[in-house]
Amino acid sequence: MTRTIVILNYMTQANYLSKSRLDLIHKSPYLYWWKYLSGQYVQPEPTAALTMGKALHCRVLEPEHYGQRYAILPPNIDRRIKEGKELYNYFINSLRGHEILTKEQDAQIENMHRALMAHSYAGHLLLSEGEREKELLWESDGVNYKGIADLITNSGFIVDLKTTDDASPNAFAYSVKKYRYHVQAAMYCDAFPECQAFIFIAIEKTPPYMVAVYYLNEADIQRGREEYLQDVELWKACNEANNWPQFSGEIMELKLK
Repeated sequence: MTRTIVILNYMTQANYLSKSRLDLIHKSPYLYWWKYLSGQYVQPEPTAALTMGKALHCRVLEPEHYGQRYAILPPNIDRRIKEGKELYNYFINSLRGHEILTKEQDAQIENMHRALMAHSYAGHLLLSEGEREKELLWESDGVNYKGIADLITNSGFIVDLKTTDDASPNAFAYSVKKYRYHVQAAMYCDAFPECQAFIFIAIEKTPPYMVAVYYLNEADIQRGREEYLQDVELWKACNEANNWPQFSGEIMELKLK
């Protein structure tokens, strides 16, 4: 069956699917219902890892905004004593919507940024002309989709920056499968039909911050496409029946592999 994909300039409805939403559907439709439909979900405070990831993306992809979005906590503030609490509160109250990084976090981000720029291919790609943090909106078979691409170069490459514990080929391939990055690649390639290649820039989170650059072949992108379309069909069925099952309503045999 031929799929018709329409690129949108705006989202025509609030009910859209994204890679992160399809991840919930893939694990258990109940998780999607609980987060987006139940009214019970409370957004947790961002973890240190999430804050670091966002800050690195800003430093690398939108360096002109880094100082506008992030503030560095002055060192040697001891919030266990009265003077330290007062200094901390003064610092917090002086901010204008900034997120807080420690001096150590800021130094780590700078070291990771230098490592990325020192890598011949990663540095070249990240400095390429193109659209950064590009919002992608598209529709296919009556379903609206949304995503944000780290970088789409003017030459047609979709570039995705990933932090990882291990950027070596075998380890990062495992991460791609575990976190379904190939699903993200397929969705973004569908949203940007002119895509020449989907490229990952992987950087390790610990010194010496090793960097690797990978691309996905068409077979793996097609595999990701088949997976996300299966998730979409499951979402449609759950939506139509208003039934969002967990793993199973039955007692299941557990098989150890």
